[in-house]
Amino acid sequence: MASTTRTWLWVVLGVMGTLALVVVVVIGGAIFEFRRHVRTERVENQTAEEEFNHQREQFAGQQPLIELTGGDGHDDQPTIHRAPDTARRVEIKTLRVLIYSFNEGRLIHADVPGWLLRTMSSTTRSRTPGTAPSWQGGAFDADFNMRRVPFSIEDLERHGLGLVLDGRNRQTRILMWSE
Repeated sequence: MASTTRTWLWVVLGVMGTLALVVVVVIGGAIFEFRRHVRTERVENQTAEEEFNHQREQFAGQQPLIELTGGDGHDDQPTIHRAPDTARRVEIKTLRVLIYSFNEGRLIHADVPGWLLRTMSSTTRSRTPGTAPSWQGGAFDADFNMRRVPFSIEDLERHGLGLVLDGRNRQTRILMWSE
């Protein structure tokens, strides 16, 4: 009887240890992936503007998928220039985002892998049956709320590679492009 109890105890402890190890690996993997795709640095306004201008040069003459007008962050009216449904879709490998907070002097470089965009899009789709699927790009700043700018992975793919968003308000500058 004592050996049977000991055997069950070792089985339970083994299962609990395995589960704990899996949790640690998953959390560690998530932290590793986040740190690999997001980089933050403190820079002066002029340095940030130079970085934005350098990145923006490659999109000279391109119309972004999303335009913001209004300028103060609260009154921005997003205009989405959607391509027709018949437009050829291009696979998005990476969505690159450059964000600068004027108040904090913080420049954020983020690379969102295409597979993650598609996963986020399908998750949103499964939660809201009967509605058009859209990926909403979270709030980047209290004054630059991207939740009011819904766009889908299909919109990105039909727009093609290039400039997605170029916006600015009193506190934040953002540039988003797809590759």
